[in-house]
Amino acid sequence: MSTVLTIIKKEFRRFFGDARLFLMTILLPGFLIYAVYSVIGSVTSSIVSSGVQTPQICVVNMPASMQQAIASPAFVLVDGIDDEQTAKDMVAKGNLDLYVVFPADFDEKVMGSDHTVVPNVSIFYNSSETQSLAAYEAIVGLLNAYEESLSNLFDVNGGTDEVYDLADSTSVALQVVSSIVPMVLIMLMFSGCVSVVLESIAGEKERGTIATLLVTPVKRSHLAAGKIISLSVISMLSGISSFIGLMLSLPNLLSGVSGLTISLYAFTDYLLIFLVVISTVLVLVSLLAVISAYSRTVKEANSLIVPVMVLVMVCALVSMFVPSASVGLYFVPVLNSSLCISTVLSGTMSALAFGITVAVNIVAAALLAVLLAVMFNSEKIMFNR
Repeated sequence: MSTVLTIIKKEFRRFFGDARLFLMTILLPGFLIYAVYSVIGSVTSSIVSSGVQTPQICVVNMPASMQQAIASPAFVLVDGIDDEQTAKDMVAKGNLDLYVVFPADFDEKVMGSDHTVVPNVSIFYNSSETQSLAAYEAIVGLLNAYEESLSNLFDVNGGTDEVYDLADSTSVALQVVSSIVPMVLIMLMFSGCVSVVLESIAGEKERGTIATLLVTPVKRSHLAAGKIISLSVISMLSGISSFIGLMLSLPNLLSGVSGLTISLYAFTDYLLIFLVVISTVLVLVSLLAVISAYSRTVKEANSLIVPVMVLVMVCALVSMFVPSASVGLYFVPVLNSSLCISTVLSGTMSALAFGITVAVNIVAAALLAVLLAVMFNSEKIMFNR
């Protein structure tokens, strides 16, 4: 046990003794995430608020039945465009949002008894312009509502004093957070592990310093255990920093979601996420340590982790598209972490799923640690022979 502690202290001295490495790995990720996401949220809010403009539309032969609906503050009516081709050109160039042409006898045909001839309303718009497309959809909605009112057989959610969407702001906020945070957090943990693990083993092999450790009277299994434990602690600190920065920046990033505050979750929720993060970091560090030990150089290690990075990214994205996962998915390391974090954040966490996730991750990390110890005992692998 003392030799394992010695290896851990050595790694800690190497990491914490380098002020720049400590700053870049621990403090900077959380600060950058908070700053970048807060700026993105502020810029997005300002763009949305400043980009809302009233559509400018030109209406020909405005019928009396549609006068009140169209001539509302939602639209700016443009007059003085007599030529149809000129109006179409203005819409195509973005100088006019909509050009609407009603038949001259629109109300008479609609209200008359002869329905063999259906009046056609021509609406010219530019789908490449957001404002024009929005105006088109608004006018089509008004016309459809008017058409339904002429032969109204039944209403759907027609009560004006009744609230039909029963989701409160807290439920919406939980859904948003549970779909975003797991993906970002898994990727942050992976990047934090990569930044410290590859250099610790592949870097020492490349510089030749690993040979000095291997010839000392220290069990190589202890050396592998010390490496994994120390690197896991360092990676955990990086993950915690990123997680804090992410959670603090969410209210700014998603400023349009009401009810989104840090107080949405209790201390036990954060504790459960922390335990899942610990088990996940153990898996990632052990896996990357195996890849690093197999590689001859840091450059080769970076090449070998590309497929692993893709798999981790896929696992992180699954929680966004799988609302309710089967129990079998919780037996897949990393994927189970993403799903478990999502359920904790959405308030639907299952004790069975949580237990399976932590247990599977610990077992996977232990097996990878055993594999790393076997690799440390191989002269061919450790000395690149």
